[in-house]
Amino acid sequence: MKVLVIPEDPTLDKYILKPIVERLFKDVGRKAQIEVLEDPHLRGIDEALDSDMVERIIAENPMVDLFLLMVDRDCNRYRNEERAEARELEHPGKLLACLAVQEVEVWMVALHREAVDAPSWKELRADCDPKERYAEPLLRKLGSPTAVGHGRKQAMREIATQWNALLQRCEELARLRERLQEWVASHAG
Repeated sequence: MKVLVIPEDPTLDKYILKPIVERLFKDVGRKAQIEVLEDPHLRGIDEALDSDMVERIIAENPMVDLFLLMVDRDCNRYRNEERAEARELEHPGKLLACLAVQEVEVWMVALHREAVDAPSWKELRADCDPKERYAEPLLRKLGSPTAVGHGRKQAMREIATQWNALLQRCEELARLRERLQEWVASHAG
């Protein structure tokens, strides 16, 4: 099975998204070749959620079995939820969307919750700009902001021991796992 993850910008997001999607497929018991879209190199939420762009990506990748549109929710300031849902409806059975509350970096932060200086997890998740407020300070604290992916690759290594905590802290990923299980069951064969 081939899976292509569509991020809003793969430059740094790929270091968070790929290990998460690999683990999701391991959880649902399905081997998959996971790639993060880099060509075209999307630069922002508007490109990632653009109907014509998504159509083009799907058309240019006919060997892909499933596309995962994984972008920031950004407090839904730009109607990301509605746009992502519309892309799913345009490509039923071929594309699933998952919006990070509020940014994909929160998924990385969830692996290191105890090391993050935040009033509460609920407040962190409600913050519209958690990357700047929590993720970047975490990466500096971990001492790896100059490493691969500005430290994201190293920070994501905690996924091996913190997976269940990540799913508990980030309900959208738990829901995506359920949806993937349903998708896999309906595409068995």
